[in-house]
Amino acid sequence: MEKMPGYDEAQALTGEFESIEPGGYICKIINAKEEMSKSNKKMLVIAFDIAEGEHKDFYKRRYDELCKQNKDLNTKVKWPNNGVYRQMLEGENATSYLKGLMTSLEESNEKFKWDWDEKKLVGLLFGGIFGKEEYQNQTTGEYKMATKLRFVRTIKAVKEGKFDIPEDKKLPKENNNFNFVQGDSGDDLPF
Repeated sequence: MEKMPGYDEAQALTGEFESIEPGGYICKIINAKEEMSKSNKKMLVIAFDIAEGEHKDFYKRRYDELCKQNKDLNTKVKWPNNGVYRQMLEGENATSYLKGLMTSLEESNEKFKWDWDEKKLVGLLFGGIFGKEEYQNQTTGEYKMATKLRFVRTIKAVKEGKFDIPEDKKLPKENNNFNFVQGDSGDDLPF
């Protein structure tokens, strides 16, 4: 085998990466914008990072790693998906959920008052409640667990431990088994 060009300079990708455990974290909004969902409904999309503690800048470090890995591929790197929170703006209870989000942000940021300008969310702090969610690996089809922001709360609630860690959120499993009904032994099969 011939030595591959750039082997000595390449970053070793071993599949190992830092992870965070379910629980409460103080987070900071990095970006916010209104977008359309896949189902063509309005949603508020918030990119965030961990702002304090041993996991400070957790998603920024992952983003920087992705940039290094893809620098020669001319691939646009996006903020890590687990560092993005989506709040639907249409549908059942959308108004109440948005008001809950903004109330938590107002109570966590003394000078902030929601005025319908999502650009003003950048830099705000909040309490994030993280839990495990199951996903299916698109390459292997394996089911795996990832830690994701599940709820936005006040900083005070997180610092005082006034929250419950959410139960693991599992994907519904498809059941491809046929249910056979036993018939009379004298019936002809339809095939």
